[in-house]
Amino acid sequence: MKNIFLILFLLLSAISCKKEAAKTITEKPAPVPSEASPEFNESVDVSLWDFNGDGKPDDEITVPVVEGSGNPVEDGTPGKFTITFDNKTLPDLAVGCCNPMPVGEGDLNGDGAAELSVFQAPMNGCVYTMATYTFRDGKWQQLFEPFIVPTGCDEISAEEVQSLVYKEGNKVYIMVTDVNDEDFKRTAKEVKL
Repeated sequence: MKNIFLILFLLLSAISCKKEAAKTITEKPAPVPSEASPEFNESVDVSLWDFNGDGKPDDEITVPVVEGSGNPVEDGTPGKFTITFDNKTLPDLAVGCCNPMPVGEGDLNGDGAAELSVFQAPMNGCVYTMATYTFRDGKWQQLFEPFIVPTGCDEISAEEVQSLVYKEGNKVYIMVTDVNDEDFKRTAKEVKL
């Protein structure tokens, strides 16, 4: 009789553990900014900023160049995107994979022209990147090192993306994420230009 109870207990425990494991293994889809990133074949007209300092706004458009298929980490093909401008004196900015979200930053470095950040989804997972570019000497150059934006696979709003890089007085800050904090708390960090 004791053996039957022991076997029954072990059997129920195994079934319970299997159900719990199934709950924890289910994948959450990668977060999407609430102002949706472009799907393939969909150009996105983003904002009007003066990126070359000529006093005229430059309209930027995100254009898909290569359609991705499957999971790029598992032998799939990553999509590729380019940001083009209505002002043809500005060269295209190739940003690669995946689902870039351009963000006009205003003049961060004091050169009289706005800078452009690109918030980008990962090929796989929930850690985005943010890179900021300036147009200098006839080409796009990174203003400072790109930084990661872990999301815990939670949605991130366009307003939150806009607040990741900002200027206060003559100083430029990025919002860095504490990956040791389970809520991914962000704090301001000054960047040197």
